[in-house]
Amino acid sequence: MAARPRGVDVLDLAAHSCRISILVTRDGHQHVLVEDSGRSLQLAASGVSILDAVRLTSSVLWSPKELKQRLNALECLNSLCWTGRLQPGFFPTEPRCSRLRRVLRALDGSIAGAPHREIGLALFGRARVEQDWADPGDHLRDSVRRAVRRGRWLMNGGYKRFLL
Repeated sequence: MAARPRGVDVLDLAAHSCRISILVTRDGHQHVLVEDSGRSLQLAASGVSILDAVRLTSSVLWSPKELKQRLNALECLNSLCWTGRLQPGFFPTEPRCSRLRRVLRALDGSIAGAPHREIGLALFGRARVEQDWADPGDHLRDSVRRAVRRGRWLMNGGYKRFLL
C-alpha cells in the first residue's frame, strides 16, 4: 500500500515500510539511511529532528558537476515520499556488473588455489574451454589471467577507485 504524504514537501519516515537507520552526531547532524529491497538512499539533515515529519526545503545552489546526482537523489526522495518505497528505476544496474562478477569469481578460484583452466571452466563453460583453451592466440587464457589480476588489484585496494 502506498504511503499518503501530508504534503508534497513532507517527509515522514514513520509512514514508510523501508528500513530506516539514523545516526545523530555530537554536533546534532543526522544521517539517515533508507533501505528497501537492496536499494539505499542516504540523506543528511540538520536543524530539525528527522524523527518527526519534516518539511523539506532546499536553498542550495550546486555546481554543474553535482547537479545531476543531486537531482536524481531529490527525485528518488520525492518518489519515496509519495510511494513509501525506493523505486528500482532510481537504481540502475552497474554497467560493469557482469565483468566485475567474472573478476570476483576468478579471484575466488585463484585464492582457493584452482588452476587457470578450472577457473576458465567456471567462467566460460566446458564447451568454450575445450574449443578455445589450446588456441595459439591464447585469448581465453589471457582473459582468465586478466580477470585474476584485476581481482587481486581490487582486493589490494583498487576498489577504492570506485568511491571517487
